[in-house]
Amino acid sequence: MKNKLESIQILRGLAALSVVIFHYRFFLPPGSAARSILDKSFWWGGVGVDLFFVISGFIMVYVTENKPSGAKTSMSFLSNRLTRILPTYYVVLLFVFLTSGAMSIFHHPEKSSNLVSAMTFQPYVATPAPLYIPDSGMYNVRWTLNYELYFYFIFSLCLLIKHRFTAICVLFSLPTIYAYFSTGSVTLSTAGYSFDSASLRFLTNPIIFEFGIGILSGVLYFRFKNKSILKNPYILLSCVIVTIGGISSGFLIQYNLITSIMFSFLVLLFSLQNDSILKFTPKIFITLGNISFSLYLIHNPLGGYILGLAEKVQHGALKSLIGIAVILFITLITSWLSHKYIEIKLTKKVRDLLKSIAFNK
Repeated sequence: MKNKLESIQILRGLAALSVVIFHYRFFLPPGSAARSILDKSFWWGGVGVDLFFVISGFIMVYVTENKPSGAKTSMSFLSNRLTRILPTYYVVLLFVFLTSGAMSIFHHPEKSSNLVSAMTFQPYVATPAPLYIPDSGMYNVRWTLNYELYFYFIFSLCLLIKHRFTAICVLFSLPTIYAYFSTGSVTLSTAGYSFDSASLRFLTNPIIFEFGIGILSGVLYFRFKNKSILKNPYILLSCVIVTIGGISSGFLIQYNLITSIMFSFLVLLFSLQNDSILKFTPKIFITLGNISFSLYLIHNPLGGYILGLAEKVQHGALKSLIGIAVILFITLITSWLSHKYIEIKLTKKVRDLLKSIAFNK
């Protein structure tokens, strides 16, 4: 198994943190001074999702490089990905269910539909794009996992074929080709196509290309990893400055392919200059990357739960910058515990169980 590129973990952690603070600002009263500060400082935080998708595409190439094509590699990849995501996801989903009224959900058709969607990773409403689940519904951050799983299945199919990157190009193109013949148009906007079916809107949404862009950065990594041409720290610094400038100016926005292209350069340069970056980066950022999946999954339901408990004790107790800092600290600690005892240990138990079942067959 390949060693982790810890520089990529740093990017993953920063992406998660930006999304968390982006969401936590909504815990503050609209129009308040504290809300205004976070609005001005973290309005751009949603771009963390684009960075997640690019990193995901990159990692898929990284972990399967030099592995032979065929059913064994395909199934091993898919099994590793699913056991990496699903146990932690369903534990957090159970927490969401228990803290969202539990059985009362079944008395409301919309909430029931939302729960079924969450359990089965199914988009079920036509808007908003590219979510295709209610943006104010139960556990709305799950929409990104719908795309993750979609991508995993596409990539696993490509691993069956010797010329896997040709297969990737074909499979990534098919939804666009279908959309063109169905609608007579092609778009790269993640507003997507106006099909009647939510599933068709989801399957043809151009946001899937963000994974493909990540795949390209993975291919380029192996092309340049033994060359010095892109290992100049000034190239990396320039890329970081351009990225920050693009985000702060509003040119690089969330759910946008131009943003993902910029992030693909960032991921490529971070991976190529991994050793140099680690020399001056505090290890806490690597830890943040390691817990980023749990952090991403748990931050909204846990933050809302903590806020609700505080409101019962004293109205407005945590609706301040200090209050958000307290919620964020508790969330980070909980995410670390989740990573240690659910992501790592539960995932290992699930994988061992599957191996035992396969061995006994």
